[in-house]
Amino acid sequence: MKKKNNRKGRDRARLTAIVIISLLVIITGALFSAKAFMNKDIPGGILGIIIALIILSFAVIVYRRGNRDLKNGYPLQDERSRKVLERASSKAFYVSLYLLLAIGFLSDSLIKFRDVSQATGISVGAMALLFAVFWAYYNRKEI
Repeated sequence: MKKKNNRKGRDRARLTAIVIISLLVIITGALFSAKAFMNKDIPGGILGIIIALIILSFAVIVYRRGNRDLKNGYPLQDERSRKVLERASSKAFYVSLYLLLAIGFLSDSLIKFRDVSQATGISVGAMALLFAVFWAYYNRKEI
């Protein structure tokens, strides 16, 4: 009984940490959007708002699902969810290596970046998007 309560407390703390980190990322995206709008960069500001809204929707889904599971007595992570996370992250890492190579090869001729930080930001955003896509795929697929 004590072990079950200890696990439940850790899962509640993990869920709270996920919410806090999600909120910090959303606030950062909102600040990025506000700065972009102040600099008259309308597309950058709109992109920041869109990204913040996408993260907000995922955070709400994760929180609701996690909270429901905790109320029903289920752990936040079981064997299947760890396996989905492992497969999605390994596949996203593998594909993102090729993405980085493509960005490196095409950055001088086809893709024009303002500076290195823009290329880095786009690469990291694409990596996060790849992980989300692979996670959604493996979560729906029966393992």
